[in-house]
Amino acid sequence: MKFSQITALLKRRMFSAAAPITADIQQPAKKLAHKQKGFTLMELAVVLGIIAVLASVIIGSFSGDSSKATKLLADMTTLSNSVNRAKMELGGIPSRLSVLWTRTDAVAGNMFNGIAATTTWGGPYIERQPVDASNNITVSTVADAATISINREAASAANGGNYTWVYFLRASNVPNPIITEYIKKCAGTDAVATVTFANGKCRATLGTGATEFGTVDMKITDSR
Repeated sequence: MKFSQITALLKRRMFSAAAPITADIQQPAKKLAHKQKGFTLMELAVVLGIIAVLASVIIGSFSGDSSKATKLLADMTTLSNSVNRAKMELGGIPSRLSVLWTRTDAVAGNMFNGIAATTTWGGPYIERQPVDASNNITVSTVADAATISINREAASAANGGNYTWVYFLRASNVPNPIITEYIKKCAGTDAVATVTFANGKCRATLGTGATEFGTVDMKITDSR
């Protein structure tokens, strides 16, 4: 065999041997290129579906009975703090909540102690609130007929009073599901009947019968 024929044969064998190597190198590159094409329509649909479910869960946690109970608890806490601030200047606790934002309402008839406080009034202690015909604050965000009033009762072991009177705010006409959520947030339990002023600042009475609207109370303070 001539030298030129031997050389040609070797070249053919080298090229034929290199072919599989080239193919092996190109194969991963093709796979990588395929992976870099992005999401398919099916994958995008699955992702969007998951996002929609998560969004509905998040929105749901901030709506309904739970959010209404949170709002009511916040409103009553603000009112309670305002009454305690006003008490320092008025020398007593108002029996009408409008005293907190209207000086002329701080007359003797609107104070539990029967002493006018128009001269010592330094408010407003809270911004003006919407009221009904009985001058109770309306909370339509809770229920159409829901209201908040201020009350007192004789101190006892049952209401945790150390002096003569226990003063408290009462939200009336509250739907039972909101009451349960309220007590859960205020006292850490959904056993409404076990929560009293003797063991916390909140208590409630569930509605019965066809209405199922009850009351929620928040203790402000106790005094002589």
